[in-house]
Amino acid sequence: MRRAIVLFSFLLAVGCSMDRSAGGTAETENSASARQFDVDSLLPECNRPSGLATVAILRLDSANFPFDSCDPTGRDLDVRRLDGSSLPFEIAYWDRTARLARLRTRIEPALRGNGSKIAVWRGLDPAGRTDPAAVWSGISDSQRLAITSVLVDDFEGDSLTTRLPDSSKWFVATGGTGTGVVALSGARTGHALRVVSTSTSGTPSSLAAALLASTPRALRTIDTLSFWAKGSGRILASLERAGAGVQKVAWTSRTLDTTWRLYRIAPGEFDTTAITSNTTWESVRDSVTHVSFWMAGTGELWLDDVRISGIDRDDLR
Repeated sequence: MRRAIVLFSFLLAVGCSMDRSAGGTAETENSASARQFDVDSLLPECNRPSGLATVAILRLDSANFPFDSCDPTGRDLDVRRLDGSSLPFEIAYWDRTARLARLRTRIEPALRGNGSKIAVWRGLDPAGRTDPAAVWSGISDSQRLAITSVLVDDFEGDSLTTRLPDSSKWFVATGGTGTGVVALSGARTGHALRVVSTSTSGTPSSLAAALLASTPRALRTIDTLSFWAKGSGRILASLERAGAGVQKVAWTSRTLDTTWRLYRIAPGEFDTTAITSNTTWESVRDSVTHVSFWMAGTGELWLDDVRISGIDRDDLR
């Protein structure tokens, strides 16, 4: 069962008209209402830096939040301590129709432990209460990277096993000699995946794919798919939904250089042109299973440091 569901399983199904009561999960203030969340349950062990502020991820869905009573844009929301003071927060996305949302809120050290709770208020006067700059103020780049991204693989250890929570191996479909994890030399060191394609077909064929999680996941908060690459020809980088006879692929192509280059692809850059199995990001984003790289014809691809930004490891558990 997904950790996101476990994190919120303690919430009770209480009505929006309930009065404030000790230990409850709903409270009212005039026409506004709130749901409480236990702070420690929102923070995995890897996101509890000693003595430092951090950012908690609130995954809202129909099981833990009453979307029907909210503003369509989420502008009636506020995140507060139980004393009523506001906490800096940002909306990663808000979809009242799908009853799905993602909030990020700043958590100071004093708010952790001892059963501390925060409350998500709704039904307030619509206003611009979000403050992304305040959410991340003073938080280091490395800490933010750890909170809001997942390293799929850096190919260290001379292994095709990914670094994902649900460990999987890269599937590599090619007959080219020299394919595999290889040691690097020169300006870039460590290891990388090298894939050699000897295909004479002009149709894209899957060269390398990694299973992201054991079941399809909603990953609509993705900011970018990034990777270092070099080689010859053009590659198609994609996020896809595969399994049980279903394949939906959102992809876009990039021209490879003979020297290493960092590529960053935002979901809005995925193509909409009809190619084999291609579809839109909107059709894939709530049921992603794989990240994959494709190539048509003869050529080679060197791939390293594949990272997905905008999600965290709990999204893939």
